[in-house]
Amino acid sequence: PPTAHMAAEAAARPKARAGRRWRCTAGARLPGVGLALPAVMAAGTLLALLPLAAAQGLEPAPLWPYSETTARAFATLTQASYCDVGAERQALLEWECPECRKAGFELDPSTTRFVERQEIWQANSTFALISRLRLTEPKALISNDGCVVSVRGSETLTNWIRDLQFWRDPVAFEWCDGCFVEDGFYTVTKSLMVRLVPGLQEIGCVPEQELSKAGPGATSSLYFTGHSLGAAVSTLAMCLLHVLGFRVKLSHIFESPRVGNHVFASVFDREFTRKIPVFRMTYNKDPVPHLPPKLFGFRHVNYEVHYDKHGGYTICPEAEDRRCADRYPLLGLVTHGSDHCTNPLGTRGSICYCPWVDPPKVQQELLV
Repeated sequence: PPTAHMAAEAAARPKARAGRRWRCTAGARLPGVGLALPAVMAAGTLLALLPLAAAQGLEPAPLWPYSETTARAFATLTQASYCDVGAERQALLEWECPECRKAGFELDPSTTRFVERQEIWQANSTFALISRLRLTEPKALISNDGCVVSVRGSETLTNWIRDLQFWRDPVAFEWCDGCFVEDGFYTVTKSLMVRLVPGLQEIGCVPEQELSKAGPGATSSLYFTGHSLGAAVSTLAMCLLHVLGFRVKLSHIFESPRVGNHVFASVFDREFTRKIPVFRMTYNKDPVPHLPPKLFGFRHVNYEVHYDKHGGYTICPEAEDRRCADRYPLLGLVTHGSDHCTNPLGTRGSICYCPWVDPPKVQQELLV
């Protein structure tokens, strides 16, 4: 919980004022050194904050077209990140994503690669799947050929250790002035970036400024998806890869925890969700999207699509909207851990398992 000196420091910080513009340091180097620990904002300060967009007089977020067919394809791609062992992994090298074809694009299995860190004492054991996407239908919501980045949720003990670090102070995120993000998520993201960028280059996905020398067929377009920890990592990876010159396109992230403070959420919305559709998918009473608590200064990014237990959905273009997941108080969600894996868009109603693997009949684990 916030200590007395943290509350005092928070009260002393300058508050956002009308007309102030947050500068996105697009030319910044990849962060990773000189991280400072900020004060956790006091509850009273949080309640007094206005959305940055309103403070700057920005227009409301655009209403992007939402397609359940496309969302189901991304859910299947998210599930594919859980096919990370033995025969399941081998099958991915031949998998063409049938749900993707229904959405007007296809996966090129010859370009499928695995990005991971498996060191036994390394607290960054993260798995991601990358592959090339090809447009097959002109009317598809996928705008052009590109690469998909699908990041797995927590599956190993070291991932769990990182997930639990949201109780610590957030750290500075050099992508934008005034941005702070959760320390554990950021550490995992930096670890993944070391191998993600070379992996993307290997399959012809390069920064925009390198397209002319990358050869025919190269692209700078990236489509992101991920579940839980994978959704949080995907959110931060979008920012870092954008700085490098990649172009983030339509993305769907599932059951993401809160990643950063209100400044990070506002700048993310300005740089991404006001220019491209980035859907943050939530289901019923899953407790994970309510963590870390808003009390500690964290805020969600736009744009939420919330599914209820009957399969109906509500689109909320503004973050922390009480018409979506925020309608449920955190304290009442402790017994709904199974909602974290349940999802009507997933194969067999689950998103935590390889698409062709039957999930357990009872999902009681909270797989953050």
